[in-house]
Amino acid sequence: MRRTKIVATVGPASSTREGIAALVGAGADVLRLNCSHLTTEALRGVIADVRAAAPDAAVLVDIQGPKMRYSGEETTLVTGGTVTMGTDILGLDTGLRRSEDLGLQVGHRVLMDDGRLECRIARLGGAEVDLTVVRGGLLRRNKGVNLPDTEVFGGVLSSKDIDDIETARSSGADMVAISFVQHPDDVTRVRQMVGPEMLIIAKIERPQALERLEDICRVSDGVMAARGDLGVELPYEELPTSQHRIALTALKMGIISICATEMLESMITSGRPTRAEVADVSAAVRDGFDAVMLSAESAVGHNPPLAVESMGRICEVAEKTVSMPNHFADENPQTAAVTAAAAALAKRTSADWVLSLTYTGYSARLLAACRPSAPIIAVTPEASAARRLRIAWGVCPVVQSRDASMTRAIEDGMRAARESMHITSGQRVVICASRTSPRSDADTLLLHVEP
Repeated sequence: MRRTKIVATVGPASSTREGIAALVGAGADVLRLNCSHLTTEALRGVIADVRAAAPDAAVLVDIQGPKMRYSGEETTLVTGGTVTMGTDILGLDTGLRRSEDLGLQVGHRVLMDDGRLECRIARLGGAEVDLTVVRGGLLRRNKGVNLPDTEVFGGVLSSKDIDDIETARSSGADMVAISFVQHPDDVTRVRQMVGPEMLIIAKIERPQALERLEDICRVSDGVMAARGDLGVELPYEELPTSQHRIALTALKMGIISICATEMLESMITSGRPTRAEVADVSAAVRDGFDAVMLSAESAVGHNPPLAVESMGRICEVAEKTVSMPNHFADENPQTAAVTAAAAALAKRTSADWVLSLTYTGYSARLLAACRPSAPIIAVTPEASAARRLRIAWGVCPVVQSRDASMTRAIEDGMRAARESMHITSGQRVVICASRTSPRSDADTLLLHVEP
């Protein structure tokens, strides 16, 4: 059984209800809606389509964020020359009119067209900047602009982002991903908007976010290694190390991690991944990511379900050689006291399953962070909690009402597990439950042998 979860982006090639159902049938656990390509009203409609076609799948709304793009006329930048550009042309029209107020400084790099062109700021002048061209070439309209040395002031949410977040909340989306996070306050602001239950995934795609990774993890439910912009703003040779650090930090802090961008890029047009892509997905599994993500492969690719199936096959094989230390318990001995004991018991007894009785899904996510050797059946009374657990490593969520009696709750949970996961005679099940608080670590541990 595959433990690493798959996030598939819904797009023109998969946005019909039949296409959405096909993604889930092929193995997608979470369906990503990319707000960079959706109006706010269209977003509401796609969420409704996902709910109708795949009611058990989780919905991840990926907020566009302040993506900077060159909006001037096509021009050729000459290496060694200078050019003057307005901050609005560079995509920095945030309402802060002076370049000095945007965080820009002389000497900061300005990268364009995915880093193919490089300039440095030579002078700041009100709403304009003078740039020295370090690496020139043809600059076309609408190409991306990156400022790797600059902490851009003015916040990470546009008015469209705010509307999209409200639509995600009111439409019952399960999680929201925040683009271009630079500071924990960026996440805290979104938390105030969506409330306590929706999962917030902070996208790590700027050097400033890497510098504050631990602080961002403390206020987030998960992080995404968004390797597109991160791979532009960092020296490319540093990307694998940064990817590993993101996964390890998330593991130690007990939150979700997603590896994203160009994982099976060739499958946009091909029916088979390249060997390098297979190795890339396998590396993400070995790094310990909870989930791997398909972007254009499932959004505009020629065969989105095949891309999902291919991703799943690679993950399953890679997982056979991965034995992850319990980093979370080592870093959080009190928080993980019972869930770490459950993971250890499952390994010691060669258990076939771990059964987690959980209210909100919190204790099941802590259990997943402990990386037990057996898959986790998370029994929860809330369908929304079950959907949120679809992103957690190794967790198979099941909806079952919770009896006030612990004995009855365990009996009901085991019955639901038998019906959904086909537990058979002689199999060992480690049972991990919380008796009281709906948002706490588990406090009860049992070993059950199925008669």
